[in-house]
Amino acid sequence: MNNLVDFFAIAEKLECEYRTTRMSDGAQQSVASHSWNMIIIAIALQPHLTRPVNMERVMEMCALHDLPEAIVHDVPLHKQTPDVRAKKHAQESGAVSQITDLLGNDKIRNVLDEYEERKSYEARLVKAIDVFDVALQHLCAADLKYVGEYDDNFYWKLFFSDKLASGFDFEPILRDVFDEVRRRVSKRLLNELGIDSSVFVGK
Repeated sequence: MNNLVDFFAIAEKLECEYRTTRMSDGAQQSVASHSWNMIIIAIALQPHLTRPVNMERVMEMCALHDLPEAIVHDVPLHKQTPDVRAKKHAQESGAVSQITDLLGNDKIRNVLDEYEERKSYEARLVKAIDVFDVALQHLCAADLKYVGEYDDNFYWKLFFSDKLASGFDFEPILRDVFDEVRRRVSKRLLNELGIDSSVFVGK
């Protein structure tokens, strides 16, 4: 019982761990909010998917995919150099071991391993939803100016890249909703900041 309470206390920290992305009220998005939003997106998408999906597994991966950040914290994508990524991976592996030892079983490790390996359809779907939620926050953010403040428009160049969009191609509904979000963000950029999104394409 004590170990479960200790685990719940660790997981709560995801509500206090903040990401670079901002919300419709201008606040930074918490990791917990991001995971919750992914679950909502998955539920809404499920009837439109082209193949059967294990929704229980999808929910587990959505809820748990960033759990190690409750211990080792989030690292913004624009700061993830190869060395930083390697250090982050090692720290997260240690965090998973800590959680596994605390709970006395491999349930969470197995879920996280499946997500990281991206071999199952469910893992690919959850990764795509992970990326899509970031795109959605670009649409919903109260002020888009912050997105362009990092490393010479790093996030805008990524958002409008063909590489990012191609990650949704395995499910037509995913690509369709991403393209619609990107269209609306382009309109906001032009109307609110006077920026033509075509300047980021191919950069």
